[in-house]
Amino acid sequence: MYLIVNAMKNLLRNKGRNTLVAAVTLAVITSTVVTLTINNAVAIVIDDIRLDLGSRVEVRQDFIEMRQAGFDARSDMSFIPLEDFISFSHSEYLRKTTFHADMYAWSDTFFAVDDDTFGTATRMNDDGQVVLVETLKLVSTSERDAMPDFGTLREIIEGRMFDAPNEAIISADIAWLNNTSIGDVIDIQGVYATDKAFSLTVVGIFSDATEEYLNPWMLMFGSFPSHKRRNEIITSFETLMAAGWESNHGLDMRTEYYLRNPDDIQRFESELRAAGLPITYNVSINQAAYDKVTGPLSGMRGASLTFMIVILILGAIVLALLSFMAVRERKYEVGVLRAMGMERGKVALGILSESVMLAALCLAIGIGVGSAMAQPIADGILERRVSVAEAVESPMAGRALFAGGQAQIGDGTEGYIPVSEIQLSLGMDVLAQIVIITVGLAALSGIIGVVIITQYEPLKILRERN
Repeated sequence: MYLIVNAMKNLLRNKGRNTLVAAVTLAVITSTVVTLTINNAVAIVIDDIRLDLGSRVEVRQDFIEMRQAGFDARSDMSFIPLEDFISFSHSEYLRKTTFHADMYAWSDTFFAVDDDTFGTATRMNDDGQVVLVETLKLVSTSERDAMPDFGTLREIIEGRMFDAPNEAIISADIAWLNNTSIGDVIDIQGVYATDKAFSLTVVGIFSDATEEYLNPWMLMFGSFPSHKRRNEIITSFETLMAAGWESNHGLDMRTEYYLRNPDDIQRFESELRAAGLPITYNVSINQAAYDKVTGPLSGMRGASLTFMIVILILGAIVLALLSFMAVRERKYEVGVLRAMGMERGKVALGILSESVMLAALCLAIGIGVGSAMAQPIADGILERRVSVAEAVESPMAGRALFAGGQAQIGDGTEGYIPVSEIQLSLGMDVLAQIVIITVGLAALSGIIGVVIITQYEPLKILRERN
């Protein structure tokens, strides 16, 4: 008990030195609380994104890679039976599959927004037939609840979402242009798949605040109504497939396979290749989208880890120097205690007790201050990194290639945005790490002095003092 009481008194006697030590310790602990809290939250978010985007494998014709490899995108395209896409979904590596397919279309009774020709412009298709220029785009999905932009930039303002076969929803712009109401039927026909015709009942009208074009670069070559978001007619995948398709010719087929484990992607690709998937099809996660979404978070995590390491190293060096400088000040005190008969172990315990008490006080204050500072600091860092990420244009932006009635535009990051908000909380794992670091700082501060001082004999210490 005497050691504890004496340690508390020593803390008050040596205010100057202990205040400096406390300031350094508090700065290190506060910085550690901030960085560990940020890193813990970022790691959780990145892991969740990895389970989503990292396990989402897309099988799609890779026109850009084909062009770079020397393929003729029109003559060397390989179309595969739609049954193969479905059979791939039975793999043991998958937990679910989502099918998307788009078809370029035209209509002589349903006009597109910004179509000055009113559906009369013609051109020659891949089969040498003269057809009307595509003005509409039939968009289909097997999972309507996961359609991008709905709930944010797109909202149903009249009617409901499609449910039964041959039901569709359209934008308010194209509904107003054609004076279309809920319950009306619109007739459209495929441009590349000329034998495919649909009569769709409008069951919903949605507001659309998305960019008019996925890629504004398209405007350099004139206005393409079929690529304008307002001219999308959205329906179910089952409705589009009911027309009877032998292959994906005339379709922009995007199949998303969700792996049980993101690390199984190579095994899954090997299984598809063995089942006959052509080399002109790409099997991969959307790495560009993953990097775009997690880029600011990864950068923030790396910067905060570097900052924490630097702070810990500098803090440890400063505490070691302060402890070393305090040796001369404490030598006489130790000599007196040893001369009175106190054992080395008890002397060392008393000095360590001072360091532990000081560190405990700094720990309590540092946790509170660090927790309060973590969220504003994280918001500021993330905001700056998101701004930088959004300002950097993808090297694939503005590139497009058309073949077989399909178009591949950009690098696959359209519709994805970087994570711009993160909620922080001080978890038990972070708290345990902070306690361990604090104990390490206390030990460093106390042990250096103990090791040096206890090497001297008490008479030698007192003689040098005289």
